[in-house]
Amino acid sequence: MLDRTTPPPVREVETLTFPEVESSFLPNGIPLYVIDRGEQELSRVDILFSAGKVDETHPLTARHTVAMLREGAAGLSSAEIAEKLDYYGAALQTLATQRNTYITIYVANRYFFEVLPILFKLVACPDFPETEFASLKERNRQALLVDLMKVNVLASRTLSEQLFGADNPYGKQEQPADYDTLTTGHLRAFHRDCYTARRCRIVLSGRITPEMKAAVADTFSALAPGIEHCQGAYPIQIPAGEHYRFVPKEGALQSGINAGCFVVGRNHPDHLVLRVLNTLLGGYFGSRLMSNIREDKGYTYGIQSSIVAYPDVAYLVVQTQAATRYVRPLIDELFNEIDRLRDTRVGDEELHMVRSYMTGEMLRLFDSPFSVAEVFVTLLANGLDFSYYSRRFEAIRAVTSEQLQEVACRCLNRANFCVAVAGQEK
Repeated sequence: MLDRTTPPPVREVETLTFPEVESSFLPNGIPLYVIDRGEQELSRVDILFSAGKVDETHPLTARHTVAMLREGAAGLSSAEIAEKLDYYGAALQTLATQRNTYITIYVANRYFFEVLPILFKLVACPDFPETEFASLKERNRQALLVDLMKVNVLASRTLSEQLFGADNPYGKQEQPADYDTLTTGHLRAFHRDCYTARRCRIVLSGRITPEMKAAVADTFSALAPGIEHCQGAYPIQIPAGEHYRFVPKEGALQSGINAGCFVVGRNHPDHLVLRVLNTLLGGYFGSRLMSNIREDKGYTYGIQSSIVAYPDVAYLVVQTQAATRYVRPLIDELFNEIDRLRDTRVGDEELHMVRSYMTGEMLRLFDSPFSVAEVFVTLLANGLDFSYYSRRFEAIRAVTSEQLQEVACRCLNRANFCVAVAGQEK
């Protein structure tokens, strides 16, 4: 009989298999990647444009351009587009980030050939109707005003400005006044310059047939080629005296706390070890920050650290909220944990647990055709392929406590951190 009083042993994942990706080029030069995987008659189309906040000539342009695609295209109204997508059971998602724009649609294979032309019209022929644009702007303006009442948002915005500067695209923050001068002319120019074949990549995933691949190639070969373009790098420089900044928020019941510093990027030999170090620090529920600051001290309900990596720069950020009286002791404990990683080697049991967690999370990333597509699109956006995850998997399994301590000493120095606090003054 099964003994249910004894938990199963924790074992490390020993192998990780990556799917094959078929690649080809459309006549207009667009790379097409196909991940034929899964048993369900479902498919996903991802369209990735190398165009984001860094390409804007006016704030808010990138996010509003992609958001307006569903509001009218090729003579179809927003209501007609919504009705057609709903009729075919298709789900459309759009997102604009610092450097990229993502357009994703999910559809049952039996309706693939009906939905694909609609998707192309949205991407290639948006109408940017003024009425819908005015409504979208107002909704987003109100959402921003609500966000600016939140201490966690204020702290996050402030830390970005501290690290990058207010004029750097990575640090520049949207303001309510930006909505007053944003026009459909900005969106049309952005679409004309950025939604082109030279900036485009397409990923087709799910249960894929040769006919579906051919249809994508035929349809998107009509996308205008555009001109050559290379996104630049954006230099970073922390202004003197900006390592701590407080943003007052009258009446706030808690304070938002963000702390961060620049770290080595994906191309540096220390980066993969640093990701293990980040998990130890605050990257999962059993992390040191959670164990100390949440479980032991009771300063917060939750605290986490993460690494944000762009092609040209990367930084580590710690985020939390706490009552005002706990802000100073919480920050002290944060840096105590960073110093402990530098001064003392990680024990075998803790390292084994982190290895198991991280390899298990990597398995989860590849457990379905669409999650594989999600990973692959992210890799494409950063100029990487599945070999990155192969190296990451091996680094997790091979990392030693000595390596972790060495990287902590090189990369985590409290003198390099910026701290942003938003809340009510004591």
